[in-house]
Amino acid sequence: MAKKLAITISGAVSLGSYESGVIYEVLDALAQHNQWADTNSLPDQRIEIDVLTGASAGGMTVAMLAQHLLYDGSSLRQAYNNPLYNAWVSDVDITGLLARDPTEDVTHSVLSTDFVVKISDRYVLGRYNDQPQPPPAAEPHPALAPDLKLQLGLALSNLNGVDYYRSTLSGGQFIYTRHEDQFVRTIDQGTDDRLAFWDSIRSAAVACGAFPIAFRVQDLVRNIVEYTSPWLVRSIWGGNPTTTFTYTDGGVFQNEPLGMAKNLVEQVPGGRLNATERGYLFIAPKPKSSSEVKNSPDPNVGFSAANADYKELARRLANSVVGQSEFQDWSVAEGYNDQIQLLNERAVELQALFLTGTLTPAITTPVTDILLKAFFAENKQITAASIANLDAARLRLRRQYATEYAQLSAQAVADAWLDTVLVLELAARLHDKEEMLIYDFVAVPEQLASNGLLAFEGFFDVSYRKHDYDYGRSMGQQQLAKYKAQPGSVFSNLHWTPKPIDPIDPSLNNIQMEQVDEIKRQEVYDQIRDAADELLRELSVNLLVRKALLLFFVDGQVKKLLAL
Repeated sequence: MAKKLAITISGAVSLGSYESGVIYEVLDALAQHNQWADTNSLPDQRIEIDVLTGASAGGMTVAMLAQHLLYDGSSLRQAYNNPLYNAWVSDVDITGLLARDPTEDVTHSVLSTDFVVKISDRYVLGRYNDQPQPPPAAEPHPALAPDLKLQLGLALSNLNGVDYYRSTLSGGQFIYTRHEDQFVRTIDQGTDDRLAFWDSIRSAAVACGAFPIAFRVQDLVRNIVEYTSPWLVRSIWGGNPTTTFTYTDGGVFQNEPLGMAKNLVEQVPGGRLNATERGYLFIAPKPKSSSEVKNSPDPNVGFSAANADYKELARRLANSVVGQSEFQDWSVAEGYNDQIQLLNERAVELQALFLTGTLTPAITTPVTDILLKAFFAENKQITAASIANLDAARLRLRRQYATEYAQLSAQAVADAWLDTVLVLELAARLHDKEEMLIYDFVAVPEQLASNGLLAFEGFFDVSYRKHDYDYGRSMGQQQLAKYKAQPGSVFSNLHWTPKPIDPIDPSLNNIQMEQVDEIKRQEVYDQIRDAADELLRELSVNLLVRKALLLFFVDGQVKKLLAL
């Protein structure tokens, strides 16, 4: 069976250029490797992408990537002329982002959302808008499986919220609202080559990347069938199949959607593989660093009661909220791994009991037979299909615990032990789970050009974005070589020759705002100041107070951020 990859791309703002460089290298490596496997009639040696998830800039990237993987694979071959490079390096620029169309309400965003929409039209809908219809024959990328299907997931932040309920013992209900949302689609190349289908994905991608304040919020029509919880408050839909919610950047609540990738993997037929046959690629422009609280009055060193004034407390609260959203899905991934590790420990403990004779088939088999038949019964009936599913579960577990199974002297003892472990796995709801082996492609921030101004800095100059794209390529090659050298890795048999990368100018590493074009910085300041003035007008702040706020806050803080 071919090995599978689920790819998760985090939020990054202008550092989508870095992430695109990594993706190019991964796709180039997979294309070379899979062509080798096909030439040598080795389908089990293929490495195939079947799941894509993303948040914010990463969500926009995976939407573009899905379209071109399925329909225009050849467009992804050239390092410096491909949809991701063109979108994140060549096309997006602060000049275009500042140039709002006359129809764009200046009170809704600082930058031009229409400019972003035009880029999304070009790289998600170009197949339908720019070519004769019907579109040309599809040309899938070699990284796809033969069934030509993808699971796509975009993180969203629902500003209206979706209500859920739980019954209380008094007969009432406890209602809670969830703002973390997602847009999920199973894409079949053969049936989904339609403008309307991809326009819904494009719209969701723009909403996924609608960084608050910088870009305006987006409305999306959501069908009630997309929300499968039995606790959903359906009255929000008013008896209709669809309703409209308003969204902002998906990274607000879920910036690293690894958990979403895990859930989508489990929906793929045959997605439940041995852990070594499934890889989770995680691409992000920054690592998670320690936020250890040190007992120091210097806020740059640590945080304590001694320096918790209003300003510092507000800053720490903001950092905590952002930090929780950025990496909460890491805890989901680690939660799966921790549960599986606990199951492994219990399996070894049970093995010891069987080895000493404390447990025997005569003791355990009568119980496990009843429980396993109950777990796998279909409508309380034992059918040929349920027996086949039970046998498949046993076979999968036997492979997973091959070493431990072989250490038990008699097959009857080994089978009894295996059934006992399977009962534990089913009881813990881990039978459809596997360990998440995460292959990270995370940047060293000091080697990026575009970290400044909350990672908006890259929009100021194409040379910054080109630098970060090439650094992404370099990191891609470095990590692929590392994983290739690891026995048992998804990439351990990778047949791939890295291609040359343009020289990377180290003088652009960690560039400071004062080095950025001052005219462009001033233009950004002017637009932010105008937006702040409009906000204060909306709040009916009188002229004198408004001028004071603009002077002390905008002139003081924004100019500091922009090094003006």
